[in-house]
Amino acid sequence: MDNVMGGIGGWPVALAIHVALALLCLWPAIRLLRRAGLPTVWVAWLIVPVLGWPVFASLLAFRTWPNMPPRPEKLHPREKLRRERAAADARKG
Repeated sequence: MDNVMGGIGGWPVALAIHVALALLCLWPAIRLLRRAGLPTVWVAWLIVPVLGWPVFASLLAFRTWPNMPPRPEKLHPREKLRRERAAADARKG
């Protein structure tokens, strides 16, 4: 009477699915943490069944992220030249 439906199921399958999803998400999670300047050790929370994903998401959502310097603006070469000429004209008078 353990398995009434006669199919595969139960906690071993759920655990296997969890491990597969955790392994699939490790690389993107590590990249996210590195780009945010946060410790990559937090990825270990993804391995914990049931509570791991919410804890990891809460750490990302509620921790203060380090201040990163703004990225330099990428301009098209024509736009860069136009701005340089406008700045030179402004200096001339």
